[in-house]
Amino acid sequence: MLIRKARLTDAKALAKLVYSLSHFYLQNETDQLPDWFIKPLTEKAFNARLLSDNYTTLLCEKNSEIVGYVSMRGGNHLHHLFVSEEHQGKGIARQLWQAIMDMCPNDEYALRSSLYAVPVYEKFGFKLSGDISEKEGIQFQPMTLTVEQTVE
Repeated sequence: MLIRKARLTDAKALAKLVYSLSHFYLQNETDQLPDWFIKPLTEKAFNARLLSDNYTTLLCEKNSEIVGYVSMRGGNHLHHLFVSEEHQGKGIARQLWQAIMDMCPNDEYALRSSLYAVPVYEKFGFKLSGDISEKEGIQFQPMTLTVEQTVE
């Protein structure tokens, strides 16, 4: 497996990966995703983020297929962390998280997790930092991670 910076040529595959997993945000998985939620998942939106200096984006490839993706906004807000369903549970999310932390060192990180992914983020050391929010059937759990500084 290879972890590398995402390129503009990856935008379509990234959009497809994230859209395929976006149902995990729905309160009821059979509901339709609202338009406001879908709009940032388009290839055009991915292109804009890949061109932005405000986002750091990495992906994980296996046999030239993108199997995972992570994006940090502003150096401390975990915007996205997705791993394809068939590759979940293999440590890819942890590898992507560690790689993005190395590129964006900070004392504290924040995110809005799907309820499905909360246990993963808790394993990384994130703590719940507010109540579950819901908008048009989409649920988010705010979480934060405070990084312990080691003295050498």
